[in-house]
Order: sequence, then structure tokens, then C-alpha cells
Amino acid sequence: MRKLLLVFTLFAFAAGQVQAFDLKDLARNIDRSYKCKSGDQSCKNRERLKAVARVAAIAGAVALITKMVIDYRSQRTSGADEVAAEYKAQNAQLPLEPVATEYTTKTLPGPVVEPGKPVVIQSDIVVVPGTKKQKTLIEERITIYDNEDNTKALNNLTKAVNAKTKTGGRYQNEFSFTLPEGLPQGVYPIKTQLLLDGKVVSDASNDIQLVMHVNERGAMQVVAMR
Repeated sequence: MRKLLLVFTLFAFAAGQVQAFDLKDLARNIDRSYKCKSGDQSCKNRERLKAVARVAAIAGAVALITKMVIDYRSQRTSGADEVAAEYKAQNAQLPLEPVATEYTTKTLPGPVVEPGKPVVIQSDIVVVPGTKKQKTLIEERITIYDNEDNTKALNNLTKAVNAKTKTGGRYQNEFSFTLPEGLPQGVYPIKTQLLLDGKVVSDASNDIQLVMHVNERGAMQVVAMR
């Protein structure tokens, strides 16, 4: 009886750690005691012990994503004078204040990803200097949200693009990370924001679909947890 009580206690605790995630999927795949014959309590106890181990593994992965390291790389591909000339070719004059004229993002290798494999959010940024104010601090922020509660941020990072020069230009940036093994499959919203002097001036969404396996043709295969 004490062993059985311990099983239920551990299961409830572990499930509580992942309640914000795909519990419907977990319910279908984790507790398989329903497969046991009626009255076979020994079988049910074994399956529930296995369920505790599965939930604990997922809870550990969920905790890992909050501490997951997000790497950042930034490279200037064109200077302020060059982007200013491009802007003036299409406009009568430069703006008074620095302005972001381009902010595009993409996910590499694509929106369907597997746990344990690198994910890169790449962005292209163009900031044109102003005539009244030429210097500006360009920053980019990434936020990864829960796949169930899309308002709950799991991890985020804000990095300066031009901390040393604070000049405009064309920049290519990359946020890179690896989702931990055991993380529940589903769609994880990712939002990036472009900031000038601390103010958000543009944003982009880069949702990723986490699956257990992607075949050689790039097609996703959602598989049940073992």
C-alpha cells in the first residue's frame, strides 16, 4: 500500500511540473495501466511506475529549456553610409532620427525541428541613420513561449547588435539553441523583436513544430513516447 501511495504521489508531483504542456498527449502515451487485464494489480503498478519515470523525464526536459543556453552572433554586412545612400535613392532625404527600414527573419533549417538538433533564428536588419541623430543602439530580443500557454515565456535573451559603434547599417544576426531531449512535441511560438535605443520598433514570429523524428525527405513523423 505504501509503495502504491508513493507511485501516485510521485506521479502527481511530476505531472504538476508539466501541467502547462501537452497533457492530452501525455495522458494518451504515459499511463498505460489501462492495457492491463482487469484485476491484474501487479501489472497496473508496473505500468504506473513506468509512467512516473516518463513524466519525470519530461519534467526534467521542461526545466532544462528554462536554463537552455541561447547563443548569439552578429555581423555587419553594409555600413551606415551605404544604407543611407540606398535610402536617399528612393526618398527625398534622410529621416531626422534613425529608422529601421528592414527587419526579416527565418528559421533554419526550417520550422519543423527535432529535439537535440540545432535551431537557428536568422534575421536581416537595416537601420538608416538620421540627419539630426546618427547614433543609435540596435538590439534584438528572442522569446520562446510554452506550447500550451502561449503567454508564458520559457526563455528569452536580448543582445546588442552594434554595442561598440552604435551606428546604422545592414546587419545579419543569429540566435541559436538546441531544444532538450524529452521535451513534449507541439508548436512552440518564438517571437523576436527589434529595438532602437530600448524601444521596440518591429517584431516577427517564428513558430517551430517540435516532432520526435524528421525523415530523410524532411517530412515530420509524430511518434508516441516509449
